[in-house]
Amino acid sequence: MTAMPKLLFLGFAFPPGAAALYPHLNPAGHALETQLIAALRRHFEIRSVGLLPVKPPSTQGDDPGSGIPHELLLLEKPPELYYRFRSLAQLKRQYHLWRKSGWVPDLLLVYNLSPIYNQFITWLRHSPAPPKLVLLLLDSPNLGQELHWWKQFRRSLKPFHISDAAMVGRFDACVGLSQSAAKYFETRQIPFFWMPGGCTPGRALTDDGPAAGYEKRSSFRFGYFGALGAHAGVSLLAQNFLALNTSATLEICGYGKAGDALRELARDNERLKFLGLLTPADCLQFGRGCDVLINPRPATHGNENNFPSKIFEYALCGRAILTSQLSGVETVLGPEAFYFDPFDFARSLQKQLQLLVQTPRSELDRRGSVVQRRILRDFSWEAQATRVANFLQETFPLKER
Repeated sequence: MTAMPKLLFLGFAFPPGAAALYPHLNPAGHALETQLIAALRRHFEIRSVGLLPVKPPSTQGDDPGSGIPHELLLLEKPPELYYRFRSLAQLKRQYHLWRKSGWVPDLLLVYNLSPIYNQFITWLRHSPAPPKLVLLLLDSPNLGQELHWWKQFRRSLKPFHISDAAMVGRFDACVGLSQSAAKYFETRQIPFFWMPGGCTPGRALTDDGPAAGYEKRSSFRFGYFGALGAHAGVSLLAQNFLALNTSATLEICGYGKAGDALRELARDNERLKFLGLLTPADCLQFGRGCDVLINPRPATHGNENNFPSKIFEYALCGRAILTSQLSGVETVLGPEAFYFDPFDFARSLQKQLQLLVQTPRSELDRRGSVVQRRILRDFSWEAQATRVANFLQETFPLKER
């Protein structure tokens, strides 16, 4: 009997049952890691390491699908330098133990560029017979950005610091969520595979499925759910929406730094509603009750180097989607979604909002259904994991043994 290729995954997802205790910590990344790694287990024998900002509880609950059952858990928290040295030493020791016991990975897949994992990758490159090193690049606010020489100098003095630009050249391949990130690897002749994310079709809300709690719609409703940080553009969305003369409402739910300001803004404007943090299931029902869901990411904060995971969540709702045109999102959603220009943010967004309010609801729902069918057909996690596995097998190649 042949054995599957061995893959070591370095990530940040919580173990099963723990994510619900920390809903404000990395919800999008946790979901992506959990679903991708679960799907990749059909193609690889996987062991995983988790790097967490808090120590999870000793009991992991009864929901194995809610996280990754890591073989090793590391911590990165204050005091920062102590825990980074400690975690790096633990990771090196565990790697030696795996090899000594006969478990030798063919591949190492690491989530993003981060201090502890960067140092481990650098050490591994100089070890005897290292595995193939693959970067799973979800985002990088620094790639392609010019830094003042003084800031570069100060960062270079920090322990554990390796710049993103220097680090990407230390990998053998990259699986990236953004189409535009390919240029950083192609110029270095490093194989790049675009994989923007995926969805679990069984979570979709359809006309044939159970009625959603927000299904009844009276007034025209724009909706947003997701992160409330500056990179997400939700505050800019609220400001531009309120500048319009319309009876439509904009409803927002999520968690982040802009939460308090949005809550205050909603108190003074009846057309703006702030619902706070909802569970993933409640977000889908909320989205199903909207006419148009908006992804307002601006062309700032390194957004060209990532892909908004909320696009797939929005598609599961089966409603029309308006999104900024970044990172290849139009390739994923196709011509039935609505787009605005993030480089002409205010004018383009307001124009599209006004257009959408005047569009018949039947047309909006038709477009939402078409987009949903497209996503369910082409971007399930099973399909995406197969594409990633094929890319890795063809690039190196890896053989079952």
